[in-house]
Amino acid sequence: MSDLLNKIKNELGTLDQNLIRSFNVLEEVDSKQYSKCSNVAKIEIEINGKPAVLAVGFPDMFPNVLPKFFDKNNEFGHIPHKMSNGFLCFTRTESLIIDDRYPAGILLHCLEKVIGLIEDGVSGKNKRDFMEEFEVYWPAGSKSNIYAHIDTENLKLRELDLWKGDVGGKQLTFIAAERNHPIENVVKQVFHFDIKDSDKFRCIYFPLKKGSLVIPPLNSEMWDFTTLKENIFKYLSPENKQEFYKLVKRKSSNITPGIEFIIVGLPIQNQKTILFGCFLTGHSSNLTNIKTSRVIKKIHPFVLRPKDITLYPKNIKRWHPSYLQNRTGGNTGLKDKHILIAGVGSVGSEVAMRFAKAGVKKVSIVDIDFMELENIHRHALGSNSVFKIYEDLGIVENPKVWALEEEIKRKYPFTEVKSYCNDIKKVLEGGLLHKERVDLIVVAIGSVNIEMIINRMLHKESTPPPTIYTWVEPWGIGGHTLVTLNGDKSGCYQCLFKDKEEMALYNRSAFAKPFQEFSKALTGCGSVFTPYNFLDSERSALMTVEAGIKVLMGQLEGNPLLSWKGEDTLFLKNGYETTSRYTFSTEELFDTRYLYKNDVCRVCSEKG
Repeated sequence: MSDLLNKIKNELGTLDQNLIRSFNVLEEVDSKQYSKCSNVAKIEIEINGKPAVLAVGFPDMFPNVLPKFFDKNNEFGHIPHKMSNGFLCFTRTESLIIDDRYPAGILLHCLEKVIGLIEDGVSGKNKRDFMEEFEVYWPAGSKSNIYAHIDTENLKLRELDLWKGDVGGKQLTFIAAERNHPIENVVKQVFHFDIKDSDKFRCIYFPLKKGSLVIPPLNSEMWDFTTLKENIFKYLSPENKQEFYKLVKRKSSNITPGIEFIIVGLPIQNQKTILFGCFLTGHSSNLTNIKTSRVIKKIHPFVLRPKDITLYPKNIKRWHPSYLQNRTGGNTGLKDKHILIAGVGSVGSEVAMRFAKAGVKKVSIVDIDFMELENIHRHALGSNSVFKIYEDLGIVENPKVWALEEEIKRKYPFTEVKSYCNDIKKVLEGGLLHKERVDLIVVAIGSVNIEMIINRMLHKESTPPPTIYTWVEPWGIGGHTLVTLNGDKSGCYQCLFKDKEEMALYNRSAFAKPFQEFSKALTGCGSVFTPYNFLDSERSALMTVEAGIKVLMGQLEGNPLLSWKGEDTLFLKNGYETTSRYTFSTEELFDTRYLYKNDVCRVCSEKG
């Protein structure tokens, strides 16, 4: 690496550049001081017309990764994006494309960004960036965190539930959660402890006003009590100040005395909220019943400060579903939606899992079949879901809906799941659509005749929910997703099957010619199945979920027929024939997505 640094130094001397006045390689380096960089140079530059010195650390993988810059002499004071060790966070590696042939060029390009960052910091131009990085500057008082289930869109000051979980070892876990939420089972599943057996503390959430300017503690130092209180109450709305004093006058029951938790919500740009928190310890004042010596009310430190109060800062780790969806680019518009999925075989199970993953509030699943070992290589569930053990019955095959419900709750605990081990016709006849609001139905039964019945039933409803039919064709030749009842009753599943006197009905969307036999049996009639693999079912599921989300968000027009084409190699090899529709290009399939409609359909057209 020293040879590379000397090469950079020599190359800088040949370039027409005026950023670096001198480049001196350090002989002895404590890599701990330079973010594990054992090769460091000091460079002399100019900031706002004045000379300055920076240290540049070169990681072992340089020039395939970026150099690191440090203000070790603290020449620029407290500026945004500068850490306590002087490190200047000027960019993310993934935002720059690196040409490793020109290491000196990489250094100069990065230095331009660093100089701009420093100049903006010195002038105060990027002062509000302190708040963008607030959670980075907030010191961690210990290795334990507060895992917070907080709806930051709610701008009212309020008390949260907070428990301390000790699941063994030295690591403590603090869980804060909105009140009146069914959170117990989620905590048990995610954090592995029971809140019923845990110590409970008072925790108040302080949402600050929009436009608040709070500079975080710098150089890993913590605010004192006075600074903490001033920074909070300076930016509390009058309504929330009033709410605070009302709250602390209430009687606190089943609360561990001597400790108060505080979480603060600091709004920043783009509708985001920074969270930081701490707990306060000390001999807190109490109002006590003289006769019984029982504490009636704890006086909050912000009302009457204890003499020996101590602050312990805590990192806040979020787990509210709205934040988790935003964090992963999810769609928070789905958080109040209810999806009903009929048929949870290879396609339907994938659809159900993906809607839960997308963050829908409720998934209802309907299927009368049981899991079998033959299912596992193209089903969303694996072999551990095939059997269930009961005390009175022993080991039995698991109903698909029960197994899928258990798996969704395990992986996505904020999604409500309701399962019906029944057929969809009986569920609909039982009045489900009149008992509950259903925003979207997905039918993935794979049985044409039953799907025709469902189509007729739904079209007789006065206000049926949008309904999507999805299925896969054999041997990976393709799959289809048909949207119906999306603001318009014209165009339905029955439209795909035109009546012709001279021949039986067939699906006009198919890529395979009609009346060919595709069912395959491995060991006789009891093992009949249609050959396609998990890639085909997953591809259809993805297309269905994407269309479903667009329907729910009002982003899809009418009732299109969507199709994907697969390879026909295996299909033709097994002696089968394709339809003329299979010759369509992807663009042609999309352009003709509404042309399947039958003007004399006996279900959805007035003429029919």
